[in-house]
Amino acid sequence: MLYVLDGAVIYDPVNGTLRRTDENVTDAIHLTEIAGKILHHLVLHHGALVTRNTLFNEIWEKAGIAPSSNTLNQYISLLRKTLAGYIGEKDIIVTVPRAGYYLSKEVSVESHIHLRRRIPHIPKYIAAIVTLAIIVSGTFLYTTQPETITPRKIGELKGCPVYDISGVKSDVADASSFAVAREALERNNQICTETTSFYMYAQEALHLHKPAKVLFSRCIEWEDSRDTCQNIYYYTWIR
Repeated sequence: MLYVLDGAVIYDPVNGTLRRTDENVTDAIHLTEIAGKILHHLVLHHGALVTRNTLFNEIWEKAGIAPSSNTLNQYISLLRKTLAGYIGEKDIIVTVPRAGYYLSKEVSVESHIHLRRRIPHIPKYIAAIVTLAIIVSGTFLYTTQPETITPRKIGELKGCPVYDISGVKSDVADASSFAVAREALERNNQICTETTSFYMYAQEALHLHKPAKVLFSRCIEWEDSRDTCQNIYYYTWIR
């Protein structure tokens, strides 16, 4: 998973790097581990408050390091300066006194997943290995060794294929995932073109009519692997 911040900088949370959209991977700068984790939390909760206690608990304490308000302030200052070098002197990371921080809504965030083609039994459609979101501590996070699952077609919407990438295989799960995909498509006015495919990831709780996290992706797929995906996250979907 890659994120494009304000259309200017590509953030790779797995490798902890930043680079301009017109730069090569080899030109990327590497954030420190803690700075990278802070930025990841802010990006995942774009526009929403991330409390200081959340950062202390999820980053410092899980690593067995004593948290410090002064150290957190220093990392936030470092991130601001680093991002300003790419985006400019706008208010990128906003401080909420005595509460925490959030990534400004004025800074756009686009997420992209990469699909690799595999076993093209039906030329019109794609079978690929997809890097999945792993649910950690209640948020979409990614490990350095991501799980891989071959997308499984569960239907069509507006003439475009819908693939399940949850790894849950049953008639009930397929039906509920397809129903959510249809509703997500309508909510977001998604368009189907000749090269469009839709991908669905849902927690198993969805199929039990309980609140679940859902990822709905609309991907434009080309024969030369120039795949581009628009990802829409729902953190509490209830059927």
